[in-house]
Amino acid sequence: MKKLLLAIFGICCCASLFAATGVTTPDGWTDDFAAAREESKKTGRPILILFTGSDWCPYCVKLKQHALDKKDFKSYADKRLILVYADFPNHVKLPDDLKERNMKLAKQYGVRGFPTTIIIGPDGGELGRLSGYSHEYLKRVRRFLKKH
Repeated sequence: MKKLLLAIFGICCCASLFAATGVTTPDGWTDDFAAAREESKKTGRPILILFTGSDWCPYCVKLKQHALDKKDFKSYADKRLILVYADFPNHVKLPDDLKERNMKLAKQYGVRGFPTTIIIGPDGGELGRLSGYSHEYLKRVRRFLKKH
């Protein structure tokens, strides 16, 4: 029981620290889906959209720490993907237009929980979808991209 309480406390502290920075879009990511679509059409690179609750969702925090912030994911994504960050924070206030765009995007792709990752091709077709956290996140992303 003590370990569980400590784990919950640790996650809450990490989430609070992340929220306190006011950072909503990590380096290398964009929150502009329309611009990402244009870039994808020009370059032929697929788009990875991450739907996250960055400052309240424990699995979102875990995904960021154990996969997205890792050097192997960043170097892979830099060369092969366009990264879109659709955040739904509780403690950081997003601009109304961004909040509305994120909601529209989540509705468009039928997102029902966080974290959800959707990979779409330059033509807009869905190549793959991941729900929740996986310690094999990059491996699963690579698998989707190999198929297409």
